[in-house]
Amino acid sequence: MSTKKEAIPQTDMIEDQEKNVSEREDAASVEPNLKMRDGIVLMPQPSDDPNDPLNWSSFRKHAAMFTISYLALVCYVAVTTLVTGTVPLAESMHVSKSTAVYLGNTPVALYAVAPWLWSPLSHFIGRRPVLLMSNIIAMVGAIVVTTSKTYASCMVGRVILGAGGSSFWTLGPASIGDIFFRHEKGKKIGVSTLAIVVSPFLGTIVGGFIINNDKLGWPASQWIPLIFMGAGLIMQIFFLPETIYTRETRAHPATISTSTTGGSTLWARYGIHIPKRSEEKHHSFVFIATRPFVLFKYPAVILAAFWYGIAYMMHVGITSELPLIFEAEYNFSVLDTGLSGFSGLIGALVGEAYAGPALDLIAKRAMKQGREWRPEHRLKAIWPALVTVPAGLIMFGTSIQFGKAWITPLVGQAVYIFGVEVATTVIQTYILECYPRQGAEANLVFNLIRNLFSYTSPFFVQPMIANLGITSPFGLFAALTVFFFPFTVGVLMWRGKQIRDKGGDPGWSRD
Repeated sequence: MSTKKEAIPQTDMIEDQEKNVSEREDAASVEPNLKMRDGIVLMPQPSDDPNDPLNWSSFRKHAAMFTISYLALVCYVAVTTLVTGTVPLAESMHVSKSTAVYLGNTPVALYAVAPWLWSPLSHFIGRRPVLLMSNIIAMVGAIVVTTSKTYASCMVGRVILGAGGSSFWTLGPASIGDIFFRHEKGKKIGVSTLAIVVSPFLGTIVGGFIINNDKLGWPASQWIPLIFMGAGLIMQIFFLPETIYTRETRAHPATISTSTTGGSTLWARYGIHIPKRSEEKHHSFVFIATRPFVLFKYPAVILAAFWYGIAYMMHVGITSELPLIFEAEYNFSVLDTGLSGFSGLIGALVGEAYAGPALDLIAKRAMKQGREWRPEHRLKAIWPALVTVPAGLIMFGTSIQFGKAWITPLVGQAVYIFGVEVATTVIQTYILECYPRQGAEANLVFNLIRNLFSYTSPFFVQPMIANLGITSPFGLFAALTVFFFPFTVGVLMWRGKQIRDKGGDPGWSRD
């Protein structure tokens, strides 16, 4: 494989495979000597520039990945620690329990819409300053909630918290995709998705212990995560460099350009490298901000994200309603409700233990065997999610309505979250690989659908439970998950490449 006679046919094959990936991969595919590691052709092909994130040391890459994942976790933990205290919060704010629930799920709506500001802004000033700024905003939101005396002021703080923390869910996976090769992305992006899926349950556990303590109370459920967000800010400063790397065409050496605004010394001292792009990639903020809407016409993004949104929808439904259901059905205290989060935590950990390695194994086998690579190969790992998501939902709902033991619905929750974690890692990796040059925008659409779907769930779960019984909403979405699969993910598994080829490439990129 090291000789040119063997390398040329392989590169020709790779060039045919990569119609829907970045120009830099296409440029690399026609070179006779591709860079390889452990018998695997590296994709994307790294440049010779040490500033290229693909050339960073293993420690630097993993420190950046850990920092992003840590903050994706901690910021959302701050959102969910308060959910456990729905009952005491309602008493403190002098509102009904059903009204207090909205303090828990309102930040979810901000996780859907705020990234539509963060993503285009990151193209102009870089991901590092946006992530630094958004973490500070999230910290301000936590402070407002902690000091709130009224429902209105608490809601304002929750909105600010959600707006700031949302950037790590959108820009995080895209940033991780910037620094790792294709055959590594399954596990690495999986770490980020694990942090996202685990965070509600970790927040429930932590919140239960905090709020149950009479000396701390519900305000501590915000200022304690605030300390960890502050620690994350320090980690960002030292361990999260700019990951956007501007590669020019093959005719020019790959370089990363920095803005000279304010002089290079001041900004460079804080690691702020504002990308300077060629003239044809200079666009207005409005143009860049509207680019994600273009991806709505690409079935690989919409079909995959739609099915995932259906599967994920009851995640927030369970989290927001569990304190009320378990208090009524099993007489759970705040601490008991918090401890119930361990079931989801275990399910997510086991799910990622399967999903990340499975995705990387699929990629490594295909690349070592020289088979034509398609992102749709990743979707082979989705089958366990199709079984466990509906099974877990049915077990959760029916065991509460017809059973007596509290352990059974928690087992159902663990099974469901196992499937959600598998689906999150598989679908997000697939979408990012289909359109890597538009990774941040594709992830934006993915998160919009996920969070808007899940935000709506508390609005209809309560009425359905009251009128039709606890089984009804969970049984319904178990059925919908199975019903929509063949028309969404199933279609992509069957004809994904043809669909992507027909749609073509979005045809634009800032990088």
